[in-house]
Amino acid sequence: MYIRSAEEALDAVAEILELSDRRDQIVQCTVKIMLCLEAEPRAFLADCQALLIEGGLEALRKKRLALLESLQNVPLVVLDPEEDRLFEAVARARDALRFADLVLQVFPEFGMIFGRWWTARAILAREDEVRRLLTAAIRARRYAEEFDPVRRELQAVIIGQRPEWIGRIEDLRTACRKALDRAEPIPADRREREIEETFQILAASGSLAEPVLRASDPDEAESRIRQVHELLAAVRSLALESPPFPAEKDRSQVA
Repeated sequence: MYIRSAEEALDAVAEILELSDRRDQIVQCTVKIMLCLEAEPRAFLADCQALLIEGGLEALRKKRLALLESLQNVPLVVLDPEEDRLFEAVARARDALRFADLVLQVFPEFGMIFGRWWTARAILAREDEVRRLLTAAIRARRYAEEFDPVRRELQAVIIGQRPEWIGRIEDLRTACRKALDRAEPIPADRREREIEETFQILAASGSLAEPVLRASDPDEAESRIRQVHELLAAVRSLALESPPFPAEKDRSQVA
């Protein structure tokens, strides 16, 4: 049976999660991905496999390290431990944003309350809890008496990751715009996407956002933002070296 919609993909994931053996789950998920006729449900299934079955952020980190070690020409050479730390923070935030999209597909109302970056913060801080609740929600999504308590519990988890600097979130977005406007010219058709994705990376990761917001010198803040943007480009370039199937959808336009 071919899968043509996000709703059918959700049904497929619910069936897969009922399997007790992890290997069977992986095999069935791979089969279902191959049966997807559209990019969106294919990406959804791939994300479910990555987060709920194959180990989430840590598994993606290990794949990234293995890929880095296998490449002759890495898109950005990591020169020192600090640069390595920042590269990993950007890559990890991007992975968390990918999984945030998955949460928002199961709980679309969260998009209006929290959005991607706040949901990603919860994944970075409490991944196991988010994974457990998301699994329970997918299994129970047709049964309100079971689904609603899970939704409330997950909402509380996300609320718990409210940053102290929430009142300055638009300052952070504005700073990203200014910093990238003053950097090397970005093609008009990519400009808004680059600004928004850089902002999402910073907002999702406290270790990246806080130095920008604490900076007393605007030039220092802009320099940090441009560094994050450069590292983001390197992470994306590295992702292109990964196997192309299933294709990754454009996630940068989701609020």
